[in-house]
Amino acid sequence: MAQVISLKELRTSNALKVDISKLEDDKLQLLEQLERQKQLEKMLRDELISHKKDFEHLEQQFEHFAGIEAEYEALQQRTQMERLEQMIDGDRKDSIVKGQLKKSKDELKEAQDELRELKALDPQRLKRQLTDIKKKTLQQATDNQNVNNALVTVRKELKDITTEKEKLESDLKSSRNSTDFFWQSLEGAWTLYESTTILKDEKVDEPDKFKRIRCMFTATGMSALSKGRDDKDKAEWLGTMEIPEEVSIEAGKRLLSIVAELEEAAKDKTSAK
Repeated sequence: MAQVISLKELRTSNALKVDISKLEDDKLQLLEQLERQKQLEKMLRDELISHKKDFEHLEQQFEHFAGIEAEYEALQQRTQMERLEQMIDGDRKDSIVKGQLKKSKDELKEAQDELRELKALDPQRLKRQLTDIKKKTLQQATDNQNVNNALVTVRKELKDITTEKEKLESDLKSSRNSTDFFWQSLEGAWTLYESTTILKDEKVDEPDKFKRIRCMFTATGMSALSKGRDDKDKAEWLGTMEIPEEVSIEAGKRLLSIVAELEEAAKDKTSAK
């Protein structure tokens, strides 16, 4: 037998359906809002992680530059101390050599006085003593010559140290003077200078005409010296400093120009003869 639903029950059932439908709609809206919140939270987390990585990168750069600056200052102090020690050692050697030279002169004077006294004595004994004195004098002359040679060597070392110091100071002053560069990158980060610096182990045919390029990174003050050109006429650099290709190209152009100027000067000199 079919069940009969009253009008009241039918109305109540329709109202429940409407309520259920509304609740379903609310549920969908809440789920959409929840999904948007999750996406927003994920986006914020990703941004936070990105900012954290940027911050860590900046901290690493700061520590790297601080380390470079500390190494540069330590190197400067060590270089100054080594030069000072060399100068002090040179002065000490000079003083020792002068003392030895004075002692040799005093001994020579004593030998000459003794020779004068021996002239009035027995000829045979005088002859023997004279022979001994000549040997002693010859040995003393040899010693004096050695002392003089040592003195000349010490003075030459002092002169070389002084010249090297003045040259290094001149190069450093020239590098720090922003008006001396012949090329600068658009952003001002890289500058190129002409330099006459010759390294200790380098052999140069004409030192007075020698020129190379010094490249400086202005943000840190670090620099590198050129060691020649590659097969594409770009400058090659000493050390491990990373230098942009644009800078190497400009430096290579300058090196070619320097070579051309030297060749032109040599031609003029030949034609003048």
